[in-house]
Amino acid sequence: MRFPEAFQKGDTVGLTATSFPMGQEIIKQCVRTLEEEGYHVKVSRCIKENRNFHNYLAGDGKSRAEDLHELFADNEVKGIFCLRGGYGSSHMMKYLDFNLIRKYPKVFIGYSDVTNLNVALNQFCDLVTFHGPMVYSNMLKSYDEYTKKSLYRALHMPEEMEFENPAQKEYQVIKEGKAEGTIIGGNITVLARGIGTFFQADTKDKILFLEEIEENIPAIDMLLTQMEYAGMLKDIKGILFGNFTQCNNNRYDASYTIDQFLHDRMSKYEVPIMAGIQSGHDVPMGTIPLGTVCCMDTKEKKIMFKRR
Repeated sequence: MRFPEAFQKGDTVGLTATSFPMGQEIIKQCVRTLEEEGYHVKVSRCIKENRNFHNYLAGDGKSRAEDLHELFADNEVKGIFCLRGGYGSSHMMKYLDFNLIRKYPKVFIGYSDVTNLNVALNQFCDLVTFHGPMVYSNMLKSYDEYTKKSLYRALHMPEEMEFENPAQKEYQVIKEGKAEGTIIGGNITVLARGIGTFFQADTKDKILFLEEIEENIPAIDMLLTQMEYAGMLKDIKGILFGNFTQCNNNRYDASYTIDQFLHDRMSKYEVPIMAGIQSGHDVPMGTIPLGTVCCMDTKEKKIMFKRR
């Protein structure tokens, strides 16, 4: 797995929309935010041309894939930020030229619906990607010091790096043990939708990272069940649960919390499992270098990432 060279202040970064579009005034604010961080910015063609299909697609799948190709192949662009998540990255998948992307490895940052792209670039391009802040979703709204530091540490990580939660936030242990394996994953809903496709996540001998937003507990239960039936939880080495923002059982029994559900649902597994990793649809946002080797130790409550 190749770890991309980190971009520096003064470098050019790309901004692309892989799912939802945004209005031009918001785009200007996003560009300004990146410039204030010290970067030059190139926006993708779909953003520049204000492509917008009924406010949920920033252009057709082929056009968005071509945008990604252009940014990867552009030697001036040292890294790529995704604008935001939403729906529709799956439309891109059949158009992606993995040989081209493999030829120009560089930093790629996003989460949520971008999970499809993180998985594919890990599996087909042998490229480490970053489950980290997006420009509209995070940097424009709440780019706090923890989020900034976590992204910077991940991009510039040495041979190994410990993931750090915010102060006073401890990991929760669901199943004890130690494990080591390549970390893969992202949003549960997106991963489950990928089942049966050519880009389904290969979880064998991996440590699986999972997070979610605005799903009720029965829905999450069914998504995990679907993943079980597809064999995605059969030969994993361990599981890390990130943020489950606004995930509850209020419609049925508000006293049953997501933390209780995860303990009840996952305690049958004979692999180490930890929850409470500060990464996902929440503030602040920790960055996870997907595709690196992850070492988890529930006794020490420690998560380490290694380049290889």
